[in-house]
This record gives sequence, C-alpha cells and structure tokens, in this order.
Amino acid sequence: MYRRIVRSSAYLTVVTLLSLAAGVLAAPAAHAVPDATWDRLAMCESSGRWNINTGNGYYGGLQILPSTWDEAGGRVYAPLPHQATKRQQITIAEKILRWQGWDAWPQCARKLDLYSVPITTSYVVQQGDTLSSIARKFSVPGGWDAVYQINRNVIGPNPDHLLPGTRLELPT
Repeated sequence: MYRRIVRSSAYLTVVTLLSLAAGVLAAPAAHAVPDATWDRLAMCESSGRWNINTGNGYYGGLQILPSTWDEAGGRVYAPLPHQATKRQQITIAEKILRWQGWDAWPQCARKLDLYSVPITTSYVVQQGDTLSSIARKFSVPGGWDAVYQINRNVIGPNPDHLLPGTRLELPT
C-alpha cells in the first residue's frame, strides 16, 4: 500500500510539473506595444493595408524596408513584409522598435504622438533569477529597484520572492 501511495504521489508530482511547464511554454508572447497602437500606426503608414506593396521600397502595413526586415529576422516568416501576416509583421516591428525606437516610423510616430508610448520588453523569470541578475542582464537603468517598481503588482510586497514563470516588464 505504501509503495502504491509513493508511486501515485510521484506520478502526480511529475504530471503537475509537466502541466506547469507546458503552461509556461504555451503562454502567449507578451507584446511591448498593444495591437491597437500598431493598427493606428498601420493606418497612418499604409491605410491599414497589411499586404501592401506600392513599389516605393517599403512593404506591409508598417512600411518596413527589406534590409530592416532581414536584419530583424523577418525572413523566418516571409521574404518581404507584405507577404507575412499582420501578427508576424508586428512581431518584427517590435524588434525594430527596441533597436530604433519610434524613429523607425518618424512621421507617423510624431503625428500619432507615439513618442509618449513607453517601450518595454518582457522577460519570464527562470529558476535562480533574482531582480538584480535580471537588471544586470538587461542593463536596466535604476537596477533591481526599477524592475521591482514596474512589476510590484506581479511580484508582491517582497522583492526577494520571485517565482519562476512570472512575466516581468522591463524598460528598454
């Protein structure tokens, strides 16, 4: 009887751990900027036509240069931006945004006042991470305290109590 309970307990532990891991791995990617903001930008850049190719050298809803698309890894999705889905274009645009800021779309960003929209990236806490190690890894100005202040609502009152799988927002 004892052996069966131990075996059942071990089985439940493995199943629980696998379920938790699957939940973390299957969690949708956090996006630096809401889709509504990208839609507004696309309306300005391309009248909201994500599959546009006007022949001006820029492609897709966010009017991305092919060289920028390539550099940001867009070819994983399609040879040119207008051949990729809206979600794929946004994924690449978020990478471009982290590199270039809103200056990648200067006229529309100014027109839409996007320079006031904060740019963040997200990070999923791994086993052994601390706020200090995360702040160092991402060169966060203000260090661990800045990471804590931004994420206080998901971390809770104790900055030392950081759970693996927690998604943190980090300023870029």
